[in-house]
Amino acid sequence: MSTPPTRRRTASHEVSAALLRAAETVLDRDGSDGVTVRAVAEAAEVSPTSVYNRFRSKDGLTVALAVRTLARLGEIVDVPAGPEPRERLRQSCRNYRDFALRHPARYALIFGTGSPLEDQSSEAAESGRAVFTVLKGLIGDVAPELDDGELPEAAQTVWAALHGSVTIEQAGIGQTPDADATFEHMLDCLIQGVTAS
Repeated sequence: MSTPPTRRRTASHEVSAALLRAAETVLDRDGSDGVTVRAVAEAAEVSPTSVYNRFRSKDGLTVALAVRTLARLGEIVDVPAGPEPRERLRQSCRNYRDFALRHPARYALIFGTGSPLEDQSSEAAESGRAVFTVLKGLIGDVAPELDDGELPEAAQTVWAALHGSVTIEQAGIGQTPDADATFEHMLDCLIQGVTAS
C-alpha cells in the first residue's frame, strides 16, 4: 500500500510575497484605486480570505505594498561603492528617475495623495526614511564638509528636485525638448549646489 505524497506547507513569508506580487500586478494594471482585496485575490488565484488572513484589510495590504515599493526604491538608489562619489550620486538619481518612469502607479502609491507615508508612525514612513538615509549617505560622500544640520537639508533639496522633475515628466508638461538632457543638467546643478561651500 503506497502512502500519499506529503503536501509541503508554503511558508508564511512566501504566501505574503506571492500576494504582494499579485498586488503589484493589479497596481501596475489598474492604479491604486484598483488594488482591492478581491482583485488581488483573483490575480493570486486564492480566496479573498487568504488576503485578509495576511493583511487584515485593504489598508493593511496597501501599507505592505508601499513598504515593498519603498524597499525596492531603496535598493535601486543605493548604488554600490566603486564609482567616484559624484558619479555614484548621479547614477543613484538616474535610477530614481528610471524607477518612477517605469512604475508610475507604484511611484504614485508612495508619493501621491493618501499615501501610507502620510502616517509618520507607520512602517511605510519608516521605509521612506530608510530611502532618505541612503540619499544622505550618498550626498555625505560627495560633500563630506556638510555638518549634521546641513546634510539633511541638502538631501531634502535633492529629493524634492528629483520628485519635481519626474512628476513634471510623468505629467508630460515639461517645457524643454529633451527630458534626458534637462535631467542631466538638473543633476549638474544639484551636485554643484551640494558641493559649494
